[in-house]
Amino acid sequence: AVLIAALAASLVLLRVPDQPLRIAYLAPADSGPQNIWAIIPGDPDSASQLTFTEGGIFDYAPSPDGRKIAFAERDFGTNRVNLKLLDLYSATVTTLADCGVVNADCTTPAWRADGSTLAYMRRSYDDLLGGGTPKIWMIDGLNGGQLRDYPLFNDNQTTGSQPVWSADGRRLAFYEDSGRGVLVFDFNPPDESQRIKFLPADNGMTGALSPSGELLITSTLAFAGEQSIRMQLVIADLLANTTRDLFPDGESNDGVAASWHPDGRRVAILRQYTDEARATRGQQVYLYDIVDETLSALIVDDAFNNGSLSFSPDGGMLLVQRFEFGAFQPGLWTYEMATGTLREAVANAYLPAWIPEPR
Repeated sequence: AVLIAALAASLVLLRVPDQPLRIAYLAPADSGPQNIWAIIPGDPDSASQLTFTEGGIFDYAPSPDGRKIAFAERDFGTNRVNLKLLDLYSATVTTLADCGVVNADCTTPAWRADGSTLAYMRRSYDDLLGGGTPKIWMIDGLNGGQLRDYPLFNDNQTTGSQPVWSADGRRLAFYEDSGRGVLVFDFNPPDESQRIKFLPADNGMTGALSPSGELLITSTLAFAGEQSIRMQLVIADLLANTTRDLFPDGESNDGVAASWHPDGRRVAILRQYTDEARATRGQQVYLYDIVDETLSALIVDDAFNNGSLSFSPDGGMLLVQRFEFGAFQPGLWTYEMATGTLREAVANAYLPAWIPEPR
């Protein structure tokens, strides 16, 4: 009987607790230190603080299975940023990369779809020379086994920041500053010559890989007239090795944020029209169908500037960071794709991300 009771208790501990889809964010936006919070969309009373660090959270990434959050935390003792892991159900925090020991900052964690690997940026520092070259590092073994922390490239020339995975986990894209473009690394190429592809993009942003990993939307700088410069979204086909302007009209200043719908056909983007007929005050949210090549307005309100777009795992909601002109802090809103309903989820918050329902 004692053995049966012990087994039953262990099964209860192993069972994933019921938890709905949540929004993670950093707060408060108007004062430090910022910590990670979570809230259930449509339930303002459900907001709960998840981390309690005095140094503040730089950035973070929820795991694909909804059980963990990797985060970058400032250490006051070393004044460096370490990479840590929060278990959402035991509330335990473990160190993934003690970067203060090697005088480095470790930030922008990005999960592979199967939860086995994190890509992140590591920037080393020298007490005399200052900040060094940013590099992409990897941590393997996160879903079992021994952790392994290593650079993606062992050379001293390849830089890297802002890692982004494809939804199938096959490709990793990041910004390569020395070449001023996006480098896409294929972990399962048809042949070795196809492992690495480079796409010129001088706006300093990685962009967004499609769910299949075969398309990449990023941005470049384009001249609009003799003196003004605008941002232009471009789409690259990684199989056909082609790149084109996403919108060749030349009548807008496109935002750097783009979010693919899980269907791989639609993408939410930011645009600020500059022509007289359609001029908008700030970046507004539009939905583009890459098959029909049609663009439709989702959120257009000249009282707000928009940014940081991300679809929920099922594509039913779009999460948007918004800043009201004249206000003093950003807030997070959800847009329901089926009904067009726009709701504020939480005020005085930024850097939102979805925490999937645990599996």
